[in-house]
Amino acid sequence: MKKKRLFAVLLTAVLLVPIFAACGEGAPALSLDENRILRGMDRSWYQGYEASTDRNKWSLILPIRTEGEVESVMAELQVKNPRVTPFKSQDMTVEAHEDEETGIWEVRFTLSMLSNLKNADYPCVIRVTAKGRDGQEQSLDIPYTVRVRGNEEALEKPRISISDVQADLSVGEDGEVKLTLTNPCAATDIENLELKISDEAGHILPRDAEKVYLGSLPIGESITVTYPVTVVQKATVVPHMLKMAMTWNAVGAEASYECSNTVAVHQSIRMEQGGIRMAPSVYAGDSVTLTLPLMNMGKADIVNVMATVSMPGITDRQSVLVGTIQPGETRQAQLILTTSKDVTGEYTGTVTVDCTDEDGNPASLELPVNLKVDPPLKKNTEEKAEGENEKKEKVSPLTIALGGGCGLLLILLVLQGVILRRKLHRLEEDKL
Repeated sequence: MKKKRLFAVLLTAVLLVPIFAACGEGAPALSLDENRILRGMDRSWYQGYEASTDRNKWSLILPIRTEGEVESVMAELQVKNPRVTPFKSQDMTVEAHEDEETGIWEVRFTLSMLSNLKNADYPCVIRVTAKGRDGQEQSLDIPYTVRVRGNEEALEKPRISISDVQADLSVGEDGEVKLTLTNPCAATDIENLELKISDEAGHILPRDAEKVYLGSLPIGESITVTYPVTVVQKATVVPHMLKMAMTWNAVGAEASYECSNTVAVHQSIRMEQGGIRMAPSVYAGDSVTLTLPLMNMGKADIVNVMATVSMPGITDRQSVLVGTIQPGETRQAQLILTTSKDVTGEYTGTVTVDCTDEDGNPASLELPVNLKVDPPLKKNTEEKAEGENEKKEKVSPLTIALGGGCGLLLILLVLQGVILRRKLHRLEEDKL
């Protein structure tokens, strides 16, 4: 004797805004009377009425309220995915009967189900159509999910896919992790879905609750989730591995799923300058060196650092590539300004430093710079030399006269000496 399998079929109605077909004035209005309890119902739809199953016979009752003169009401059950259905092939259209006392139309489905069903959810649509006495029709579409429970096995393994993971995270700031969750199942609704995101390094923390409750995720639908986080001040500027853990209920059982995704943590460029070092003045025609210390106060490399000086009258644009400045490093930007011989006066300009982070985000800083150009030193020397030459030209005749007089006096002294020696010689001869 075959073992009888116990299974329960639950039907949950999700009432949406009715979708009516085009109709003219006087067409009957349709609605589901959620407070009405008809024969065969243990409670109203508002109280949680569910379909019943007995020996593979599935029964559902709908109280339909109409307005206007109605000739007939028909209802049809349509399974959204005909390839995944709990029903045998049969006519799923029924005719409603009106209760003359209450004016409520009773829609009663009694359908044959397949045997050996597995736990699953089957999205359906029940279309109720009312025809007025004037021939006009109006339709009401009510979405339903037929739930099969109580069996040992499920029709499929419940799963969730994660895509489009994006994060805007900076050191020491609040940020968000965005992702898209999709239910790719063919016959499994996801209920009581919760999401938890954690960082293995402990640098990215949940800003609010550790778990985010997302509710239900019907078959084939997607939701975009925004998970608020805070990046701690000590966070490293490297890719971080985030673990995404989800828990939910599906086909009467609990399920879970974990996966990891890599996100980047950025830091705004923190470049400081140590002040321009340059002589305040220079002689025309000479050169002066401009030095600017640049310091990286952040935790990430600053790349493509370039310093540019612009000083109208001296140079329109002059640049030097500093390169990459690592965290905690100081590098010098040096530029040499050469003045023309024919320029003098005070000049004003700017020093601009451009750079980017490793993601290509630009940043810059600008400083004023002043320079005084004095007349060339060579011109002063030439004027001094010319003055000395003029002095030499003015005293030259006097010097010659003095020299000549001294020379003549010397000759006279020599001649006098010779004469005296001769006189002495004669006196000595006379004495002998």
